[in-house]
Amino acid sequence: MTEARPLIQVNASCPGSDVAAETAAAMASASLVFKKADSTYSSTLLKHAKQLFSFANKNRGSYSENIPEVQTYYNSTGYGDELLWAASWLYHATGDDSYLEFVTDQDGEDYAQWGSPTWFSWDNKLVGTQVLLARLSFFKAKDISNSYGSGLSSYRKTAEAVMCGLLPDSPTAIKSRTDSNILLKCYKTVYLHI
Repeated sequence: MTEARPLIQVNASCPGSDVAAETAAAMASASLVFKKADSTYSSTLLKHAKQLFSFANKNRGSYSENIPEVQTYYNSTGYGDELLWAASWLYHATGDDSYLEFVTDQDGEDYAQWGSPTWFSWDNKLVGTQVLLARLSFFKAKDISNSYGSGLSSYRKTAEAVMCGLLPDSPTAIKSRTDSNILLKCYKTVYLHI
């Protein structure tokens, strides 16, 4: 790569909630991977994931809106999905109910787009969040599902709609398929084989 690669940062006066929350999600999920193999590293990842999530939530704003010169390479459409994605992974990594409250209360209402199944992509983490949180109603104690009932139920229903759309014989099956049932996704005039 021969282009100049200037240093760019997000901070309180130039927020990038999408970038910070995405990094928090990656660190929280990685902390689970390393929990048994290297508990010190796992703890470090989790500590920084919590800090990044707190920063992203407190200093809300889109990276590409606040730093316009990155729009050619990274033009995010928003940060709400990354906040929900990070909070979901932080809940799984910590068991701290405040993260579950985050995704099921007002922030869930504002950003989850319940009932509108989407595709998982670099710019949209909603499907991942929906599936991750739907797991709670399957694998966690009933008191968790009951305490956060309507929010978790909404994530589960949307995750189910996504999964049913992937099944070729489902009444809600995605119609954009090849003759051999490979899904096609149109993304800005480029078809992707999924």
